[in-house]
Amino acid sequence: MLLKVVITDSVFPNHDPEASALAGLAEIVVAPAGDHDRLIQLLGEADAVLNCYVKITPDMLTSMRRCRIIARYGIGVDTIPVAAARAAGIAVTNVPDYCVDEVADHSMALILSLLRKIHIGRTVTARGEWSFAPLKPLHRLRGRTLAVLGFGRIARALATRAQAHGIRVIAYDPYIDDEIIAEHGAQSVSLGQALKSADILSLHLPLTEATTNLVGASELGQMRRDAILINTARGGLLDLDATLVALEGGALGGVGLDVLPSEPPQSGLLKRISACANAIVTPHSGFYSEEAMVEMQLRAAMNVAAVLRGEPPVTPVNQHSG
Repeated sequence: MLLKVVITDSVFPNHDPEASALAGLAEIVVAPAGDHDRLIQLLGEADAVLNCYVKITPDMLTSMRRCRIIARYGIGVDTIPVAAARAAGIAVTNVPDYCVDEVADHSMALILSLLRKIHIGRTVTARGEWSFAPLKPLHRLRGRTLAVLGFGRIARALATRAQAHGIRVIAYDPYIDDEIIAEHGAQSVSLGQALKSADILSLHLPLTEATTNLVGASELGQMRRDAILINTARGGLLDLDATLVALEGGALGGVGLDVLPSEPPQSGLLKRISACANAIVTPHSGFYSEEAMVEMQLRAAMNVAAVLRGEPPVTPVNQHSG
């Protein structure tokens, strides 16, 4: 008899990658969207759960009497009560490196667009004008300082890209040894040093209780007035209202956002951001490529397959992730 794997929610065109990983081992059931009661029922029958964006609530976790693993599609695990799941004997996994290149590329693209004011140039020519006067002043990238908060896989990949442009990289990460940061050509600094030194500040941290609103009005006040701020990690890392107040008041040079505290955001918020000439917002697309999506599906399902076979998960969530 096949085991049962329940997918809480799905954004994928099909589940062929999961089916290939779980062939002969488990059947896959996709929960109907928006039906909480049916989801609770399915979770009670699940030997394993694949989770995308639906937040696993206490009543969902209580219903998972047979569940051995909750496998998250993606890197962050803020949809899963990790400690409670572990206490219930349920393994928690993620896919920590499926979109490293995509997010690092997206972060670098936002940096380049803001520093070279590509978005403003596009607006000028779309109006039928031919002048770079609205782009002034522009400054050379070489010699600028990129400060990354968090120095995991994506931050390291971004550091490599930035260094190729002659940008100096400094990093704040209390969980990474200074020697490891130095091995990647970056300098370990305190949070205060990162804020004060940054021409570019880029966020690459998991969203936890400790990192929620890590960058707020006080931190923004320590930054240079012409600095730019990039967030392609989690919207909750940033006090967005304080950021927009700083941007609108000329206390911040620019922002590039791929994530927001609440998604999808209200249209009024998007209009407010878009009204700032030195702001770029993209619809949480930094992780996306066709190749990354298939890899994410396959590797999440491979974690499930391993646990259902009685093996250790391939990428268990570490202690700092939840």
